[in-house]
Amino acid sequence: MPEVSDSLLRILQRKIYQKDAVIFREGDPPNYAYIIRSGSVFIAKKNDGDVALLTKLVANQMFGELALFEGKPRSATAIAAEPTELLLITQEQFQEKVGKLSGFMRYLVGNLSDRIFDLSSRVQD
Repeated sequence: MPEVSDSLLRILQRKIYQKDAVIFREGDPPNYAYIIRSGSVFIAKKNDGDVALLTKLVANQMFGELALFEGKPRSATAIAAEPTELLLITQEQFQEKVGKLSGFMRYLVGNLSDRIFDLSSRVQD
């Protein structure tokens, strides 16, 4: 992901999470997408009573956008892996940007989103 522009920085909320703070939980309703400004985030999912680590995201990566795109509950839990600064993108801001995409690009993003949700759901509760 490219660096966040100064104009975007001016309109986005910032929030700091301490190490091990839960950003959102699996099953939570979607409210924001996030860009990691500094620090890192673990994405994890329940798996047979345990927790499966799906990935670790770092600065300039985005997460939480699929739930906003689909309007579905969170498919995983996001936890700060260290002190982390996030930029928050509201559902309205996100939908405004998606609304500007061509029909083909909305279809493509929707298709990719469906595939990711399918793969994520294969990690069973």
